[in-house]
Amino acid sequence: MTAPVVIIGAGLAGLAAARELVAAGRTVTILEASDGVGGRVRTDEVDGFRLDRGFQVLLTAYPACREMLHYDALDLRAFEPGALVRRGGEWFTLADPFRRPLAALSSLVGGLGTWRDRAAVLRLRQRARAGTLEELWTRPQQTTHSLLDRERFSTDFATGFLEPWLGGIFLGRDLGTSSRMFDFVYRMMAEGDTAIPALGMGEIPGQLAAALPAGTIRLQTRVRAVTADSVVLNDGTVLPAAVVVVATE
Repeated sequence: MTAPVVIIGAGLAGLAAARELVAAGRTVTILEASDGVGGRVRTDEVDGFRLDRGFQVLLTAYPACREMLHYDALDLRAFEPGALVRRGGEWFTLADPFRRPLAALSSLVGGLGTWRDRAAVLRLRQRARAGTLEELWTRPQQTTHSLLDRERFSTDFATGFLEPWLGGIFLGRDLGTSSRMFDFVYRMMAEGDTAIPALGMGEIPGQLAAALPAGTIRLQTRVRAVTADSVVLNDGTVLPAAVVVVATE
């Protein structure tokens, strides 16, 4: 009997890898140290409320998500395309001019930023949507900070919206992320919805896991070491492995 492919970690990466391997006819075992699938993308139920772990949303335009997920079954709930910004004790609305044109026009009057800022945002949107996705990843790159700095956004708009918004996406307000990644994320936001499953983000790994053969996933199974042809568990058990995929930190 051929040894299985062993995947360490039942987060989205591990589950997606398992799906592809199973579809290719391979036997797969996923080892997960925690008590559930999803990694960082999990939902807990507390006193009747569903709480996602951390800030996560699904951009429905992601090509891999469109291929792997059944959106109707997730019962997605989309956010309004735009943002609410709290600044100086006031709320400011920044609406998507392409999908909410009337709201966008009204937000220009006494809103956050200037007409020049709005024009720069539209230029960045046009840049992000130009060409194919494959071409996007071959563009000359710089940091996102450098890309935005060239547009000369007003300080009010940059510090009130752009830096906290992109800092939350890229996990750092220094905006040192590649401009290619900025273009990709901005394109995904422009071409689809930003949504959450009705029952929480944990439904996404749950759907991926449910499509795998029974017994594929072993929870609360911590790995001590990896060798050329096996995985050693914390309790000393040695599992033979044709290939080991490390899908965790």
